[in-house]
Parts: sequence; structure tokens; C-alpha cells
Amino acid sequence: MAWRLLMRRCPSRSMTVAGDLAQTGSLAGRGSWAEIFSPYVADRWRLTELTVSYRTPAEIMARAALVLADIDPAFQAPKAVRSTGVEPWDETGSPGRLAEIVAQEAKEVGDGRLGVIAPAGLVAQLTPALAAAIPELAIGAAPDLERRVVLLTVPQAKGLEFDTVVTVDPDGIVAESPRGLSDLYVALTRATQRLGVFTLS
Repeated sequence: MAWRLLMRRCPSRSMTVAGDLAQTGSLAGRGSWAEIFSPYVADRWRLTELTVSYRTPAEIMARAALVLADIDPAFQAPKAVRSTGVEPWDETGSPGRLAEIVAQEAKEVGDGRLGVIAPAGLVAQLTPALAAAIPELAIGAAPDLERRVVLLTVPQAKGLEFDTVVTVDPDGIVAESPRGLSDLYVALTRATQRLGVFTLS
């Protein structure tokens, strides 16, 4: 319906559309640009792929590329133009251990921003430990994104970026959504400097 609305508002059908199909989280989303445009303009459209990533460093993009390949082997990971020298880390533990790590990462990021991205079903379980360890933690349906540390679900994090991201329970993120791999790809690509992946034990 959204595409129909756009096409009706633009009778010439002349427009530039930018997007990343790998980040499509909704079942109503399309798997290819042809599926989107062909019903309205037949073959009168042109695809230009953006192959360079300016935001996501090489170390994080390499991790995200593994998920991208699982979404669709035809998707090509963009080439990162920079490297931070910091590899993504993995750890397993309790919510209390997660809170300790997030507090440590908050010190590492200094005046930057840190996003903790978790499945919606885990937010209530994670909140007490994180809030106790990080008094400035932002949380809720409309969290204050000016805070240094914020706990978000994947839909809340989509379109945002943080200096550091801690992605919690990747298997849970995948299981929670019909297009869970796309949601995980979103979660892994919000970071501009450092990425951690935490699994609850």
C-alpha cells in the first residue's frame, strides 16, 4: 500500500529510491527491487548498487557479512573504507555479567554513545541489572537517545548508529522475527567503532 501511495503521488514515476533489502524486517517487505518496481514501471527502472561502507568498519562488516550471506547469497557485503583494529568480541553469561561488560564498554566509549540491542522478549529481564550498573541508561518505548547508554529492540535501533553496540542473544533476535536474520544484520551494523555479541547462559 505504501508503494501504491508513492506511485500515485508521483505520476511521472521518476524518483530515486535508496534502501537495503537485507534490512527488511517485515513479512510485507520485498526480496528484490524488481518485485517492488515491476508492477508500476515494468522494466523502466535501473539499479545502481552502493558498494562502499563509510560507517561500518572492516572488522564489524566482516562479522555482519556472514549473516548477510545467510539472508541471501546474492547479497554482496559493502566494502568498508576504514579499519579500527578492534575485532568484535563474544561472551556468554548472566544479565549481571552483561551489565558489568556494558558498564566497561561505556567507559571505553567515553563521551560517545553505546547501544545495547536485545530481543523485545528479553528487555524486562535485562533492565534491572543494566539500570543498577548504568544510572544514565535510557529505556522504554521512546528512550532518550541523548543518553550515553540506551537499551533498544531491533525495530527501535533501525536507522540509528552508535560508537559501540552490544548485541544481546543473537539467536533470540533471529527467533523473534519472521525475518530474524535481517534483524540480526541490522543489530550488527549499528556500530561505528566497537561491537560485542553477548549470549545469555
